Amino acid sequence: MNEPAMKQNDASSAMSASALPSQAPARPTMEAVLQALITPRRQATTDDDKMALSAARRFDLDHAGQVLVAWRWGPDTVPAVLLLHGWESRASHMAAFVAPLLQAGYGVIALDGPAHGESQGELTHVVDYGKAVLALAAQVGSLAAVIGHSAGSAASLYAYAHGLRVAASVQLCGPASLTRVVQRTARMAGLNAEEAYALEQQMAMHIGGPLASMDLSQLQSGFQHPALILHDPEDREMPYEESLALAAAWPKARLQPVAGTGHRRILRTPTVVEAAISFIVEHGATMA
Repeated sequence: MNEPAMKQNDASSAMSASALPSQAPARPTMEAVLQALITPRRQATTDDDKMALSAARRFDLDHAGQVLVAWRWGPDTVPAVLLLHGWESRASHMAAFVAPLLQAGYGVIALDGPAHGESQGELTHVVDYGKAVLALAAQVGSLAAVIGHSAGSAASLYAYAHGLRVAASVQLCGPASLTRVVQRTARMAGLNAEEAYALEQQMAMHIGGPLASMDLSQLQSGFQHPALILHDPEDREMPYEESLALAAAWPKARLQPVAGTGHRRILRTPTVVEAAISFIVEHGATMA
């Protein structure tokens, strides 16, 4: 569910809204749009990233023949909350949640998704990311909760539908339909009907099944726990309507608009962080 943002510069955007190369023509080809959907631009490690991970313990996991990198804070013996970053982002960008979760008594695990951060890979997509989440859960055991942003939110939906059980989750401005993401991307790129159809077919080949497998009708079996959905109604990267649809399909979900947070600032907004941790504690997220 990776959506290139043709006009925005938000690198962690949506199911992932990555930008096409700056030298792309005004009307990109279908092939260029496809590559933007499956080839994240890897963000360079900054001093802030290093600081965010300085107290974490790094560990590796195998996924689809690649080594992925994850980070852990707190003792292994306490229930852990998993943090999942967005497209063209990295684990360290979820750092604002770490200290409050530790203070609340949880351990914390943050994953560098496939082809992101320190993890191996060049190509990926939301289904691949979701399978990586399942691989991590199989390695570390039970997770108390998940906080997923943008593409990380979508990856968590895949994981829930394929067996991951948690006590609670927080979904931050994520997409609710891969079909809509691809169709919206095609419109933004100016593809004609034939090219848009080809894009859908090529994307389906990459995820190994129909795009509809990442639509809510196919994901609802995983909606068994309470969820808090946080999204800025004015988010320019991921339409708020995606969270409206997710909330309508999730019986135990609570949708809370958070105006003025944008698509990435939401990760650093104190009231958002507080709401996320409070929700996890409120719903007794100890062991899944």
